[in-house]
Amino acid sequence: MYGPRSKPLLSRRILLKGLGSVAIGLPFLEEFSPRARASQGEDVPCRLFTLSFGLGIEEAMQLEQFDGPLQTLQPYAEHTAFFTNVDAGPLASSGTPHFTTGAATFTGVPQRSESDDYHAGGPSMEQVMKRALHPEGVPNVSLPELSVGLWSRTGAVSQFTRHWNTDGSPGMRPERRPSAIFEALFGSFEPPSPDGPSPEQLRRNHVSRSVLDSVMGQYESLMGPNSPLGAASKARIDNHLSAIRDVELQLAPPDDGGITLECEVPSAAQFDDPEGYPFYDAAEGATGSGAPIVDWEVADQVMERIGRLMALAASCDALRFGSLICVGAGGHVRLDGTYEALGESIDFPATFGNGTPHDRIFHDYNRDAIRLYQHFAIRQLSHMLGAMHEITEVNGRTVLENSLLLMGTEYGENHNASHAFHAVIGGGGRFNPGWYDQPLLPSDVYHQALAAYGVDSEIGDRWPEFEPTEITGFRNV
Repeated sequence: MYGPRSKPLLSRRILLKGLGSVAIGLPFLEEFSPRARASQGEDVPCRLFTLSFGLGIEEAMQLEQFDGPLQTLQPYAEHTAFFTNVDAGPLASSGTPHFTTGAATFTGVPQRSESDDYHAGGPSMEQVMKRALHPEGVPNVSLPELSVGLWSRTGAVSQFTRHWNTDGSPGMRPERRPSAIFEALFGSFEPPSPDGPSPEQLRRNHVSRSVLDSVMGQYESLMGPNSPLGAASKARIDNHLSAIRDVELQLAPPDDGGITLECEVPSAAQFDDPEGYPFYDAAEGATGSGAPIVDWEVADQVMERIGRLMALAASCDALRFGSLICVGAGGHVRLDGTYEALGESIDFPATFGNGTPHDRIFHDYNRDAIRLYQHFAIRQLSHMLGAMHEITEVNGRTVLENSLLLMGTEYGENHNASHAFHAVIGGGGRFNPGWYDQPLLPSDVYHQALAAYGVDSEIGDRWPEFEPTEITGFRNV
């Protein structure tokens, strides 16, 4: 999905004016290298990443705390608020929870109708924060956002994506290949030569005026109170122009006094694709006996590398917004090998047979197998948390502490949307860690997590029935 990288032959303005309706993939330009970590005394940028796993954890397993599937989250307990009584049921529409509450996870509102391609009812929370904090686009980063992770199953997009655009349309499919993620984030970047122009000089050499300036009058007319367009069309226009602005900022970041490069770019060799992971590029994912098989240790290597890449990208300010998914909402990946955890073990191939976790251990409800399978899934997400917590930034906090991470799944016990596990991690001291058993909706968690950053998610405004419930003791104010 990320093509070969080369220097463009056309200027930014000519290229963008000639886009028309053609969708292109732009290369990473060496001149626009990732920003360094903030220097002493400067603020660390706000970041939001969502982390999700499919198929749910029943209430009793959540209440085991670190003696159950949530065990690998224990090292981050002092930076995490756990919510064990979140009811996603009111957000469900027609269809199964994988589709309906899958699209509600990290949006906080019901999906659109099944006949509308399973689009979400609004943007995911990392998009809400991105637009609120950077209405003209995210400055001086490699990518505005990135979705990554382990999954296999197409069809309803809410089974494999947690990135929803402003108009509720799905964002990019999560990238599964570590090498492609490295290329997207860091490209073929080499530190600038001491004898050559500095990154700041290179930025100044580019035209700063946006090509969108020429259409702002039309934009204001179309978006105004007398516009002939409906809300959906306005949202599509807004999303389209925002995407163009993001492209512009990748090509020529604005002269905002940005930080000069000090970040050490990792070696691509550290992020080769492990052998035995056979479905990186599968456009269509199968189910049942056709679902891909991967040794769990190979999958673990892949997710560990993906987690390190995301942590490095955040610390280098190459990426501020993104999503990480493990196995996907349907669980249509057949794991191989014997997995040991919590003093027990599971022979994955013997347990799944010719089926998938979705069919063999959730529909049939093999509780012991579910307990270990979800331990595996959360372990995969924990790789990113661990990598983030190993990097200390200039304010003395780790990347994990400085970032806002929302973790969640689409339901609780066996296709029941009640007790859908959620957690808020990091937040720069804005939240009180601990275990919260207060009855909540997912939208309550999302709204108040973003409100701590001064961002109004507008969930209560757009959907009055989901007016946020105050979470007792959550906000550190």
